Amino acid sequence: MQLSIPRMHETRFGLDDIALFVEVASTQSFARAAARLELPPSTLSRRVAAMERRLGVRLLQRTTRSVTLTPLAKPYFAACLDVLAAAERARATIENSKEKPGRIRISMPVDLGVEVLGPIIASYAAQRPGLGIDFDLSSSAADLLRDPVDLVFRIGRTLDDRVVARKIGSIASGIYASPAFIAGSVPIRQASQLEQVACLNLQTANGPMAWSIGAQRWPAAPGPSGISANSVGLLRTLAERGLGVALLPRHLAVHSTNKGSLVRLLADESTPHWPLYAMTATRTVASGIRDLISFVTNELAATELAEVAELPPR
Repeated sequence: MQLSIPRMHETRFGLDDIALFVEVASTQSFARAAARLELPPSTLSRRVAAMERRLGVRLLQRTTRSVTLTPLAKPYFAACLDVLAAAERARATIENSKEKPGRIRISMPVDLGVEVLGPIIASYAAQRPGLGIDFDLSSSAADLLRDPVDLVFRIGRTLDDRVVARKIGSIASGIYASPAFIAGSVPIRQASQLEQVACLNLQTANGPMAWSIGAQRWPAAPGPSGISANSVGLLRTLAERGLGVALLPRHLAVHSTNKGSLVRLLADESTPHWPLYAMTATRTVASGIRDLISFVTNELAATELAEVAELPPR
């Protein structure tokens, strides 16, 4: 069934005029209605009179003591109440959709999702019956203005200045290698010695990941290596197998160091802290998404994965 939607020039007045008329009829006073609407009484009287002229009927019977509905206006008043109620229901539908999203679609890198944020977000959803989460784990950055996602988490700020990026913490890093690799290479007691050993290169959307160890800076992995990947999880596995030194997020390496398959090198030297961002298409987001971002921020701080240091310049 095709709906016929009246145009404004056909109805000749809008919801504002209807609301003004209803307020006067409900209070039975132009003065009281004007006070509630924060309008001058003369303006309100003029607007209602113009409405009556457009309709071609008198809606209100005015006396010095009261304002009452004319017989013709009584069914019209009831219909106007229905119109305003329908408009409020329509507005509430939008507000409810904004404030209580049924599903939140989230994009983030695979390793970040699997190792850190996925369990935190799932815990958030478990505390809110009826809320669904769709995870999109990919090394490719989602386009918030084009792709069907509500929220993006990324390490390192996006180059797209059209989106809103909120820094929610930092990811600490470290230099790691396997005990077998360490035993078979030159002793690594200072950062410059990394140039002499195989290092695993991390590829990002912006190119190779820069290395920063103490005062030393390199635009990519400093040592010779033919291996690069866009997954820190894969680099961890390769480092465990003795294929080179890797610059890894500490949270990703902690299980390997605990079981002895990786050893942290140059632990006394400073290493990068990568900023972690929550990104949305606009600054105005639903309260559920705001709450989720706040929850993730607090959880990261509680587990000491988020730190205040910024990513050193590349």
